[in-house]
Amino acid sequence: MPSRSRGRLPRSANAWFWQKPGRSTPTRSTPRQRVSSSVSRNTPPKNLKRVSVINLGCPKNRIDAEIILAELAQAGFPITGDATDAQAVIVNTCAFLEEAIEESAQVIETQQERRRRGEIETLLVTGCLPQREPRELVGRFPWVDAFLGLDQIPEIPGLLKENNHPGQVLVSATPSWNPGREYPRLLSTPSHYAYLRLTEGCSNCCSYCTIPMIRGPLRLRRTEDILEEAGDLVTLGIKELILIAQDTAAHPELSKILEGLERIEGLRWIRLLYAHPAHLEEKIIEQMAASDKVLNYVDMPIQHLADSVLERMNRNVGADRTERLVKKARSLDPQFSIRTTVIVGFPAETEEEFEVLLEGLKRLRFTHLGIFVYSQEEGTQACEMPDQVSWEVKKERAERLVEFAERMQAEETNRMTGNKHEAVVDFAKEASEDCVTCVGRLWSSAPEIDRVVEIEGPGVNQGCFGKVEITGGRNDRIFARWIESI
Repeated sequence: MPSRSRGRLPRSANAWFWQKPGRSTPTRSTPRQRVSSSVSRNTPPKNLKRVSVINLGCPKNRIDAEIILAELAQAGFPITGDATDAQAVIVNTCAFLEEAIEESAQVIETQQERRRRGEIETLLVTGCLPQREPRELVGRFPWVDAFLGLDQIPEIPGLLKENNHPGQVLVSATPSWNPGREYPRLLSTPSHYAYLRLTEGCSNCCSYCTIPMIRGPLRLRRTEDILEEAGDLVTLGIKELILIAQDTAAHPELSKILEGLERIEGLRWIRLLYAHPAHLEEKIIEQMAASDKVLNYVDMPIQHLADSVLERMNRNVGADRTERLVKKARSLDPQFSIRTTVIVGFPAETEEEFEVLLEGLKRLRFTHLGIFVYSQEEGTQACEMPDQVSWEVKKERAERLVEFAERMQAEETNRMTGNKHEAVVDFAKEASEDCVTCVGRLWSSAPEIDRVVEIEGPGVNQGCFGKVEITGGRNDRIFARWIESI
């Protein structure tokens, strides 16, 4: 099964929407009004339904869910984080892998049964699943009132006001959805960090990937719009911005965006996710290393290190370029944190090709490693390729990579123990008069996908940035002692 992360501690606080466990962390936190928006939080009219949003999938989906929440709030709908307390439920789905489809289907099935029993009045399904296979869903889920594509997200408040009849399908064949600052967001992350989307869609056309046919081709956001939204978020108290897209490095003005973000007063950390190695330039790495705010952290999905496999994957990049980028980053900062993901068991992958991948990972020593087992996705080029690898072989190779990753993680923990690092507290776990145990991250880790750090120390609260001393670690967790706030 695909693995992006190991276990994660649950978050606490009152929720406005629930992030389904699986590929990402369960999230329960109170959204915050964006100051530039016209979102109203006045007492809603009594005739409007109480709504709950269930969000599944990646940070891009999270932003869509935050837009949905803001649209509902603007229209006056009361919102609850408890789906059992709702009169209407919206499921924002993920569908990039078969596993994600089944996870979405299970959630829809649960809510559909509640709709059938009359426990909720309206059930809407939106996001990637209706966008990927809209017509197939009607027969499978006859009690869903409407299946909505990405372009139809702004129509959700209007649909909730109608007397719905199950079976509506409202999906654009090729989405043009590319929301900017004109769409307010009610943030669902902890109060100190937020995601910032640079582009929508993807035109890379990797042979295994469904994203281009779900989210459509690459659409750029204007740099000015991105920077204005970033300023809005910092005004809300955001200290860490996490840049996301299907491929952040595909934005031709990435350097200008980083420069603009650097100038925003009050912003402390800028983190770059989802940078395709074919488009990530060495000058960007140099810019990151020279910056006071852009962290020496990059998420660069390589997928494989055997050129023959990369060619079949249609990645348009060779392993030599990946190695150059890693060496460049580590030459500027030996502790440059690099996250990557790889796919094992791609069609026709030989034992020799797998060994090239494994030996390359040993040599490059990525800081964080996500492991996917290849999934044969209908509609992709790779789905029709000959010599599909058996599940037994894929599983065995994945287990070898997991064993390597765990060994590397243990070595990294031993190396760090006794050293001091910058960290941020994401949420408090336990408290006593003289000591608080919090869960946070080192500067070298992104939320929800990388290792967490359990921090002990007095007077430590959510959103605190400071220095910690590493005292040990186990599996996906690092243990640390709070030294001082900075």
